[in-house]
Amino acid sequence: MFNLLLTSLLFCVGFEAGGGAAYEKAFGEDLQDFEPTLSWGAEAGVRDVLPGIGFDLGMRRFGVEKESRENSLEQLLRWEGYFFDATAVFESWPYLKGPLGIRFRVGGSYVPWRMLAAGEVIPVICKDTLADTLYMEANDWGVILGGSVMFRPISFLIIDAGVNHRHIFSMNTEDYGEDDSDERFLEVYLGARFRF
Repeated sequence: MFNLLLTSLLFCVGFEAGGGAAYEKAFGEDLQDFEPTLSWGAEAGVRDVLPGIGFDLGMRRFGVEKESRENSLEQLLRWEGYFFDATAVFESWPYLKGPLGIRFRVGGSYVPWRMLAAGEVIPVICKDTLADTLYMEANDWGVILGGSVMFRPISFLIIDAGVNHRHIFSMNTEDYGEDDSDERFLEVYLGARFRF
């Protein structure tokens, strides 16, 4: 433990934690008619493992929804779940001094999700009548790519605004059919983080 602490001090590794809000718009074929929503998340990470390079772990709960009409029955459809992110972060501050900076991130996501109709998970009609009932819920993987502008009014507080693009790979075509497509999200976010 002492060696880890000493190494951190020698290399000036910083620790960061915070969170923020994101406005998410879905662009995949299955979700393109769903309304954008506001979601909240949190993240923690290390900075300056190498100058300007760090790593983040984050979690965001998401949900997009739309009103659906079938046979004069109106109900709310909601696709919801979590984004568990692991990203590499590249910052401009070690190279450009001042209160403003630029940050880029790239990484992967683990995405457990489910589709609800009127608050209940939607069952999938099975072609094989002997099979157990399937429901529209799964665990997928994705990638995230983003960038932001950061403002540092005081040494330990960072406020940033940026854009992320997420691509969620459809890994359940054997359950939901070949028409099941990858999903994409565009996020515009505003967050605050504390750096120690």
